Amino acid sequence: MPYTMEDYRRDYLLEHMHKLPPEERLKGLSSEDLLKRLSKNDLLKGLSKNDLLKSVKERLTPEEIEACLKELRQQK
Repeated sequence: MPYTMEDYRRDYLLEHMHKLPPEERLKGLSSEDLLKRLSKNDLLKGLSKNDLLKSVKERLTPEEIEACLKELRQQK
């Protein structure tokens, strides 16, 4: 199998990507992609104690709660 220009570009990027600042490396990722990579504990670290103590109803709108419930039902 020949080594293509696309192979070269991919290898070059992988070899030099670490030289870019974090902001540049993360540019192509969506918020959802970034959040998927974090553990639940890491996600909780970003919340204040007051936010952690709030009830679900205080943090989410009724529409957001319904969307979460719908998603959970579909996972079954």
